[in-house]
Amino acid sequence: MARFKYIKRGVKRKHQILPKILPKLEAIAKLEGVEKVVPAVISYSPRRRAGGPTLRLTRETKAGFKLLAHSGGAIQEVFVVVAKEKREEVKNLLRSVGVIVQNRQGLD
Repeated sequence: MARFKYIKRGVKRKHQILPKILPKLEAIAKLEGVEKVVPAVISYSPRRRAGGPTLRLTRETKAGFKLLAHSGGAIQEVFVVVAKEKREEVKNLLRSVGVIVQNRQGLD
């Protein structure tokens, strides 16, 4: 039970999450095939100052996908844990939730 202490509605909440990104992460966590969503490192981008929150799928990992969340001048890594047999299905569902899927590294 202690293992899931920080996970609420499928999203790990032990550390900070960029403003306005949480509802999008909760929507991703509700998708069929997604086991959990883990927000990670937040960094600053001097190039990107304004704009609403966006999520971009950047690559596949052993456990699922890595997304980059952009909000204002900040960027946050987000990992989505998915079962191997559900990856293609989840990738298509991510598009329907508004995640931008880049056309590189065999993601499209």
